[in-house]
Amino acid sequence: MSKQSPNSQLKNTRLLVHQYAEQLLGRGEEVRQSTIREMIAAEHGITASPNLVNDEVKKFWVQAGPTLSARLRRPSIPDDVCVSFDKIWDVALTAAAAGHEIERQQLQAQADNAVAAKATAQANEQAAIERFDGQTREIEGLRADKLSLTELLQANEAERKGLAAELKDQTEKTAAQHVQHAQEQQRLQGLVDGQQQQLNELRASSQRELTVLAESHQIELVKTQDFLMRETVRIRDEHKAKTDKLIKELEQERREKDQLRQLRSKASDEAAELRGRLEATDRSLEKLEQRNAQLSEHNEKLQTALLESIRAQVSAPELKEEKPQASPVIE
Repeated sequence: MSKQSPNSQLKNTRLLVHQYAEQLLGRGEEVRQSTIREMIAAEHGITASPNLVNDEVKKFWVQAGPTLSARLRRPSIPDDVCVSFDKIWDVALTAAAAGHEIERQQLQAQADNAVAAKATAQANEQAAIERFDGQTREIEGLRADKLSLTELLQANEAERKGLAAELKDQTEKTAAQHVQHAQEQQRLQGLVDGQQQQLNELRASSQRELTVLAESHQIELVKTQDFLMRETVRIRDEHKAKTDKLIKELEQERREKDQLRQLRSKASDEAAELRGRLEATDRSLEKLEQRNAQLSEHNEKLQTALLESIRAQVSAPELKEEKPQASPVIE
């Protein structure tokens, strides 16, 4: 703020002396230098010079003296005029009272309407809050379902991994059994080949012995042939039984492998179904959250509009009541 020059401040002080002198005179108080100085100091923070104030007071009286003298020399108001003025004033007061009563009734009706609108808005707000609470509970239920579905999906995933590991073990066992079966077949084939070779050798030896000792060893040759035949039948039957057992075990393992494959396919289908339900639940949850945000925003807008309406309706009567009424002045 720029600092005023001494001449400007002195000019303002002179104007203030005239202004406060008029105020004192208008209120019917004595125009005194000390009173004007105190008023200037209190209102403007200026310490006025006593000489300056006296000079300006004198000038004020010089200017205001003729006006006051004219007023003093003016004749008084007649009684008839005062009576007529009192009647007019009573009529004006009655009209003003009636106008104030009508205005009060209008304001009371507006206040009642505002109270009713407030009650309606509070009821709507309570209903919105209840809907919001219901939607919140529904969202919490959906979240709980989501958690349970997630846990179920994790359990199915763990079960699928276990089944896959079990299938892998069964496959490894089946391969090992195939290898063992092949080795057993090779061993049995070796035994058969060895027995066959031994049989051929025995037959050749027996044939040679039969050529030399046909008659003396005929009985022993028959016994040896019978023994070899029984042994061959026994080895063949044993090999067939082992082969049938291995075939049955292989078929059982194949059936178990098919069952594991079906279980794995079923687990994959269930996991895909659960994943689809989880995605649908997530979409429903997002829609509910968006709807919740829209309702909250709408509720806030309604509350703001209601408060602004009530404030406008309440502030309008207060402004009308605070407006001063002009009273007639008769000189």
